[in-house]
Amino acid sequence: MEFIAFVISIAVAYQAMKGYKFSKERTLLYLNLSFVLIGTGLLVDGLSNLIVLLARGQRGFLYVFGLGYTINFLAQLLAYGLLVFAYLYQTRGMGTTMGSTIALAAVPVTFIQRNAFTELILIFLLVYVATQTAMNYGVNKSVNALLVFGAFASLAVAHLFFLLFVFAPVFFPLAHIAQLFGFLLLLAMLLRVNQPV
Repeated sequence: MEFIAFVISIAVAYQAMKGYKFSKERTLLYLNLSFVLIGTGLLVDGLSNLIVLLARGQRGFLYVFGLGYTINFLAQLLAYGLLVFAYLYQTRGMGTTMGSTIALAAVPVTFIQRNAFTELILIFLLVYVATQTAMNYGVNKSVNALLVFGAFASLAVAHLFFLLFVFAPVFFPLAHIAQLFGFLLLLAMLLRVNQPV
């Protein structure tokens, strides 16, 4: 599922760059950079998991799993932090303070496996972005705004499911499905935006 999510995230990044070149809207540039980071993290994590599976879980290869997750987490942290910065900058003309605080909060959690603290950081960022997109939808009531809100709400739910995975394994595939759904909603919005009128 991570490889499928990687392909979709790169498609989102491509469509965002295509939209940016056409409209010069900065939000699309931030979206492009964010999804390049997300795609890179997913690819590294997927490859590290594949290496561990092919090595049949031998102890010498288990560090690769932790390293892959750490890179994926940091990529997502930067990606979602970039989107939070974009919304803060757009709405309030600030953002560097919050961005640096989030980056400093991430320092103690490097080189670790999936855990509640890392997921809570990502959930916090995604809930903020989802709230901003919900307010945007409340103002302009467009289909595109609804798709963006649905995408980030779905991504927030995905990370909530990743958090709940510790309690019940059924949440792991649900988390990946919610993540894929969020990516697909963003891709659908970008395809609509980039359609020639």
